[in-house]
Amino acid sequence: MLHPVWSKRLDAASLPVAALATVLLASGCGSGGGGDSGASSAPSARYVPIEVGVSDPKLAPPVPAPPCDPSRSLTPAGPARAGAMPAGSTMRAIQDRGRLVVGVDQNTRMFAAPNEENGELEGFDIDMAREVAKAIFGDVDRVQFKTIPPGRRIDVLLKNEVDMVVDAMTITCERRQQVDFSAVYLEDALRFLVPKHSKVQSLDDLAGKYVCVSSNTTPERRVAESKAKVYAVSDRTDCLVALQEGRVAAAYTNASLLESLREQDPKLEVTGPKTVEEVKGIAIPRGQDDFVRFLNAVLERMKTDGTWQRLYDTWLARSLGAAKPPATTYRD
Repeated sequence: MLHPVWSKRLDAASLPVAALATVLLASGCGSGGGGDSGASSAPSARYVPIEVGVSDPKLAPPVPAPPCDPSRSLTPAGPARAGAMPAGSTMRAIQDRGRLVVGVDQNTRMFAAPNEENGELEGFDIDMAREVAKAIFGDVDRVQFKTIPPGRRIDVLLKNEVDMVVDAMTITCERRQQVDFSAVYLEDALRFLVPKHSKVQSLDDLAGKYVCVSSNTTPERRVAESKAKVYAVSDRTDCLVALQEGRVAAAYTNASLLESLREQDPKLEVTGPKTVEEVKGIAIPRGQDDFVRFLNAVLERMKTDGTWQRLYDTWLARSLGAAKPPATTYRD
């Protein structure tokens, strides 16, 4: 389906650029069949200059945060008619502008990637954003997508460059000190993408080896706190390339995102525990409680009228298996 001008306008300055360091490898790069060998190359440009064999730098401690329940959110607002948002509300400001500005990825199949035939962004996250536009305007295509790398998701919200970010973003107590989140729209497990027949099942199995993660993410911190070595990249697809070239022993992130990479290389597989460890939400700038409640009302409607299930079955069920809408608990 072709979409009007707002869904076509991508901010070229925000397109993610792979930033891998130029390094000399001790041996030639292998293919995806490299197994769980040492995978010994230098880290990505995020950590330059660092020589091979030198310890990775320590990550700064996370933003201090009291314990919280990431799955809890504000009670949904009452119904509001599309095109008639309450005066003075965050939604009315978006309505008056004429478009919803949404930060998304552009390289994750099933979630947000160009359609091979018409080049339009499509996927689970893209359709989530369009449902919000539908609730505000009565038109799913009143969206301007701004493509951003995972490491800039909080930055664009702090700078008010977007109205919200929909990018399979994990809700954490630390992130809630900087941005607000909607209710949960997806549950996920942290797993590994490795060459087939690898025996990797946990970070303990990767001690001393490089593990690819997106920068400024919860998986990056977990690897940094383990005995594995961090290989951070700005774009998720760089992890696929790093695996195929034998520069890392594994990629580590949410199972749903790894499945989108696995589909591109039959020599790779997703391993590790399937226990739900993370919950995903729509992120928005802090201080917009009215928008949080509005988003929660949209999500509740999607869960009850079958829209969430239809989108999940369309984009994710084939790779992730059957699932039901995630439950949400509300506060005040």
